[in-house]
Amino acid sequence: MKTRNHILPRLIGVLLFTLAALISVPAAFAQTATAETDVVVVSPLSLVPVDDLNFGNLIPGLTGGTAVVSTNGVRTVTGSVVAAGGTISNAEFQGFGSRNRFVYITSSSGTYTLNRVGGGASMTMRSLTLQADNLTPTFLPGLFRIASTDVITLRIGATLDVGPSQQSGVYEATFPITMNYY
Repeated sequence: MKTRNHILPRLIGVLLFTLAALISVPAAFAQTATAETDVVVVSPLSLVPVDDLNFGNLIPGLTGGTAVVSTNGVRTVTGSVVAAGGTISNAEFQGFGSRNRFVYITSSSGTYTLNRVGGGASMTMRSLTLQADNLTPTFLPGLFRIASTDVITLRIGATLDVGPSQQSGVYEATFPITMNYY
């Protein structure tokens, strides 16, 4: 009997210690986070912008000149204009139409005015150039046939006239591209 009395207090002590350890363990907390997702479903016979036309950073110089961004995104400068880094890219649009259909691609004007954000100055963009992937040129300028797939990629380059001692700042404009399907 004497042995049994020593085991019971020890057993009760172990149970109380275990119970105390379980009670002191911090509770697990569930965390919830959210994320956003976007998608644009493009209908047939459509055209959507992918990238903007960016001339990058330019230093105008005393006589001015031009900055040209080609359809493959390469910038060149003329006159006293100095290329000074920045983001350079051709504009890119993608469209969707049926194979062997014809598309006529136009822009509404030959020149566009870029206005300085905050006002006070402007520049002229002109001579838009077009490279069309998956479009075969026809006998008419601007008229193409959709070649091997239904997806069309248009890359646009242009020439920017930079004035002598052009006022510093950010210049912006928009230009439309229209595709008519036949």
